[in-house]
Amino acid sequence: MPPTPTPSFNPFAGISTLEVFAFIIPFVLAIWVDLRAHRSGHAVTMKDAAMWSAIWVACAMAFGAFIWKERSAEAASLYFTGYVLEKALAVDNLFAFFLIFKSFGLTLEANQPLQHRILYWGILGAIVFRIVFLGAGALLLNLGPFVLIAFAAVVLWTVYKMWRSGDSDEEVDYSNHWSVNMVKKFATVNPSIESHRFFHNGVTPLFLCLVCIEICDLIFAFDSMPVIVAVVQDPYLMITSSLWAAAGLRSLYFLLIAAQNKFWALDKAVMLLLVFVSLKLIGAAFKFHLPNAVSLTIVLLILAGGIVWSLKFPKPEEPEALPEPRV
Repeated sequence: MPPTPTPSFNPFAGISTLEVFAFIIPFVLAIWVDLRAHRSGHAVTMKDAAMWSAIWVACAMAFGAFIWKERSAEAASLYFTGYVLEKALAVDNLFAFFLIFKSFGLTLEANQPLQHRILYWGILGAIVFRIVFLGAGALLLNLGPFVLIAFAAVVLWTVYKMWRSGDSDEEVDYSNHWSVNMVKKFATVNPSIESHRFFHNGVTPLFLCLVCIEICDLIFAFDSMPVIVAVVQDPYLMITSSLWAAAGLRSLYFLLIAAQNKFWALDKAVMLLLVFVSLKLIGAAFKFHLPNAVSLTIVLLILAGGIVWSLKFPKPEEPEALPEPRV
């Protein structure tokens, strides 16, 4: 008698064809419309950024309603928790984008279309990296509770890095980043951005800036994966909530940078949020489950606290000279 084959674990089992196409079709269509609407590379006004941010949030909310109808209110609460977490974590990532642009002298208003063009490709990279890391995270969950503890350690390390970077007055010079230096070893660099191209008689500062953005996306996707896994764990809800959140980051960037001094305490709230997530991961490893509604409430209260604190105790604005383009 032949031996019975050992059943393989498939974390994506149970996802219906309807659920797959109900996500892919509207998601791809929304991205196509967004890219078509901004293909000319015109300057992004606050009105335009606010409108597109609202459109992306509305799309995500509509998909959440589908989850509610197709699965349950519990599944919808998990989806919305993952979505809110990804948006909150994106705050630190988007400020890193600003520092990257600043290092390459691309923060002047005249260079805003160039920022938009770089983010055009950067956000697409963020979507790809999230699919890869969240898929890997869903597979790793089957290995046992020690994986959750390892994820908790990654989250706490992220908190430490955020705390150290916020405590330091020194700004990172991304024009001298290891990824930029690596590109310079293998390619000729044209220091001019006048062509508005990534490649023109060699690689331009725009391409070097894009390399930094993509590396930042890669690291952020790795850091944020255990955070979503801690709360959501359902692979379908993890990936859909994360991708809907990532797709609207380009418009959110222009809103956040305009208000970066006004909401100065948001990064502190995100650090507190990550500590909560790490505790939730450790609790899950020991079979302690916090109700989804409670998790979502805590997440929203922490973020609301950061916003209220920022508005109650505003940070004085300091004028700062903008650097010239560098390579």
